Amino acid sequence: MGGRASMLLVLGFCLIFMTMGTNFNKMTIKSIEGYGNYFNASMAYYIAVTGANMAANQIFVDKTWGAGYSNLSFNGGYLNVYINNTIAGTSGKVEICHIPPGNAGARHTLWIDASALSAHLAHGDYLGQCDSAVSSHQQTATIISEGTYSGVTKTIVVELRPSSYAKYGNYYSASSVSLGTGDTLSGPFHTNGTLYTNGTPVFWGKVTAKIGVVKSGSPADPKFYGGFESGINMPNNFDTTGLRNTASKIFRDTTGSGKPVDVRLYFNADGTVTSSFRIANGAFTTPKTMPLSSLAPNGLIYVEKGNIFTKGTLKGKVTLVTTQKNNAQYGKVYFEDNLKYSSNPVSNPSSTDMLGIVAESDIRIQDNATTEGKDIYTQGSMYSINGTVGPESGLVNQSYLGKWYILGGIIATNTMATATYSGSVPVKGLRLVHTYDTRFLNNVPPFFPNTNNFEIVSWYE
Repeated sequence: MGGRASMLLVLGFCLIFMTMGTNFNKMTIKSIEGYGNYFNASMAYYIAVTGANMAANQIFVDKTWGAGYSNLSFNGGYLNVYINNTIAGTSGKVEICHIPPGNAGARHTLWIDASALSAHLAHGDYLGQCDSAVSSHQQTATIISEGTYSGVTKTIVVELRPSSYAKYGNYYSASSVSLGTGDTLSGPFHTNGTLYTNGTPVFWGKVTAKIGVVKSGSPADPKFYGGFESGINMPNNFDTTGLRNTASKIFRDTTGSGKPVDVRLYFNADGTVTSSFRIANGAFTTPKTMPLSSLAPNGLIYVEKGNIFTKGTLKGKVTLVTTQKNNAQYGKVYFEDNLKYSSNPVSNPSSTDMLGIVAESDIRIQDNATTEGKDIYTQGSMYSINGTVGPESGLVNQSYLGKWYILGGIIATNTMATATYSGSVPVKGLRLVHTYDTRFLNNVPPFFPNTNNFEIVSWYE
């Protein structure tokens, strides 16, 4: 019995080891197959990434590029890149919002071959992105990059849009006036020339300059808490013509004689605006108060060959545009007093109040009885295309030393003095205290000007 039991025991172990060996072999084969599948998928993914980066680089160099790539061999596989570019007018694939029948909540954006479009439209899909937040006037480019390796295909979708000038806390084509001790600025700062500092101005955001920085004062010690980088070129290049065609409210001389128009826009905390205007040097019309949404349904107010005078408390979203039309006396905006939001986004991040100012000439705090001898508050992004932003000279030279509190940004051709200095210390005028409106990184005032340079805003894998 002992020998027979030993034999059975040996046979049992052999059977167990044979079964385990078979399982080990199967596991090894599956492991190898799994690794192979993983390797193929990884290679396809990296080929797709390469195609996306190649296409993005082409669009950065030439924003009209839309050729894409067709069956381009790469690293043992191949890639296809399709471009939807509103500037180039090309569409390698068609962008649709796909709505699964009976399940509208599962809608999602797809890019399909043009030959499949009719079938999709027939069951309720529609052209364009699902729930798009992009304004119809905005230039966009979409890259669809497909990488294929050993029969496995991976797709990457990259969306590009021109960034808005509102993303800057401060932007200047040149900086001939120094920012000095007591000046505090936040948000991205850029000058397309040389940055000049006097003493110890404070920059909380990233600072970039095309040429570099020149420091003066005692101590000559600007504070770049967000970092500093030189060699960055971002030209000021914008034309207001397109805004005229888009505006839902236009103030202009309707007699055909080309006379200038001055407009008063006083904002009220209940969401209304009180407006009046005058032709040439005539009298202002009787003020009229109405909801901002009724005066300018799409949030864009345009003044042709005139100046804007404004103040108050804004509830809502609006961009004010004023143009010179070849006359240097016009295209200006004057703040007659404080201009604030009804709901301050610093204390209420969900605030939807938003102001954009676009002037072909200067933007000024007006020197008057309500602005002299006090601090001034301005909330919004201010863009002076061909001029500067700041107080009128009477406020710069007033005996009072106050502060100009800005929540938003300044975009201008050049810096200008807001205060009078003794050495590097301000002694009268208005010291600049700037807080960046972080909402402007992703959400900007209606139709606010773009930089015309594409940037990647989303990358889907």
